[in-house]
Order: sequence, then C-alpha cells, then structure tokens
Amino acid sequence: MKSKTLLIFSFIFCISSEYFAQSISIGPQLGFIKSTDADQTTLMPGLAARLELMGFGIEGALYYKSEDFRNGSIKTKSYPINITVLWKLLPLIHAEGGVGWYNTQIDYSNIITSIRNETKSDMGYHIGAGIELPLGNIVLTGDIRYVFLDIGSATSFKSDFTAVMIGLQFTL
Repeated sequence: MKSKTLLIFSFIFCISSEYFAQSISIGPQLGFIKSTDADQTTLMPGLAARLELMGFGIEGALYYKSEDFRNGSIKTKSYPINITVLWKLLPLIHAEGGVGWYNTQIDYSNIITSIRNETKSDMGYHIGAGIELPLGNIVLTGDIRYVFLDIGSATSFKSDFTAVMIGLQFTL
C-alpha cells in the first residue's frame, strides 16, 4: 500500500513540477494555412518566442504569408505579428487565444486596372489549442488556431483562416 501511495505522489510531483516550471524559449515555426476564400493551402514560416510561468505562457511571433484569391487574380502578402496567451490544461496540452496585427499588401493588377493596390494594417483574433513535447533543451510544438480576420478590400473576399502550426523551440 505504501509503495502505491509513494508512486502516486511521485507521479503527481513530476507532473506538477513540469506544470509550474518557468522557461524562455525561441525558435522557428511553420504554419499550414487555408483562408476561407483562398485558392489553396499556403505555408506560413515564422519565428516565435515563448515565456512560460506557473501554468500560463505568452508567445510573441512574426510570420510571412502569401495567398491567391479568385483563381490567382487577387494576390496578398502579409506580415502577421501575433501575441498569444497559453493556458496549460495538462502538462503537455494548452488552450490559447490572442491577437494579431496583419500588415497586408493586396495586388489587384490581374483583374482591375482602375483599382490601385492596397496596403492595410488590420487586427485579427485567434483561438486554438496546442501541445508541447519537451526533449531536454528542445521543445517540439504543435498548435491549431482559427484566425478571425477581415481585411476588407475593394472586392470582398473572406480572409479568416485555419492554421496548423509546428515548431521547434530552443530553451534558453
């Protein structure tokens, strides 16, 4: 009976020590995104830094994405800057939510010559969930996020998107 109790307390201590651990990490991320009206799935490379403390975390990230809409007649390039709050539900699993600033260049040159290209800065919101798998000083990350974004252009198209992110964080 004592050995089972000791084993249970040891397991709880190991989980709780990881849960309340604090760390700072930085590393590359790669997102696979599909906007609601986009022609195809696109890659979104970026760099992210995470600070974790007492079961919560904050992530700052900078990305690049380029998409085609309406059979390539509208092209966008965006430089999203995201701030995300992470809430650890279990030692490896977290919920997340945050805001992003999307600096977007919209190119209409293939459809309408009378409309000039636009550059917009819009704010978007995201929610999602993710996992972190620590491997010593390296942490493998995986997140799925839904981004609510309306870049409101001259020709309306839906720019909300789903992102599946994978990353490699190096603990400092």
